[in-house]
Amino acid sequence: MSVSVILLVVVIISLNLRTDRPTTRAGVIEEVLVDVDSIAATLPAGTVVSTSDASAGSDCPDGSGGEEVAVSRTMTVGPDFDRYAWVDSVARHYEGMGWSVTAKTLDNRDHIALKLVGQHLLTYRVTVTDETGVPQVIIRSTSRCTEPATSMRTGENR
Repeated sequence: MSVSVILLVVVIISLNLRTDRPTTRAGVIEEVLVDVDSIAATLPAGTVVSTSDASAGSDCPDGSGGEEVAVSRTMTVGPDFDRYAWVDSVARHYEGMGWSVTAKTLDNRDHIALKLVGQHLLTYRVTVTDETGVPQVIIRSTSRCTEPATSMRTGENR
């Protein structure tokens, strides 16, 4: 009976230690993109003219051997896009969901930065700018770290 009790305790502990956080590259990117999609969906219908996504991996800063991925989505918006009303709407929406929201104007009044920190402590930086000559909304975030890549131990699978 003591073996079954120990086994039960081990199972209960392992179930409580399980995390729903993704650990693969695809998983951490998907976790970020869910919120990027959600933020992008707040743009008024018909506003987005074109969209492009980019991502780049780098070593996890904690030295664990994992990887973090910087993700960005650039959306060109039409000239009638009201950036101030949209930023205000997004800020209210995410504050209402319990997120931390900070908004500020950048080097000139037409460039607006919005920092959103979500429930899972992922940070999203949203910039509304027309530096390229066309108005754009750029959403950037960096994923959490993946699990370290496993390496083959000496003598295995030779």
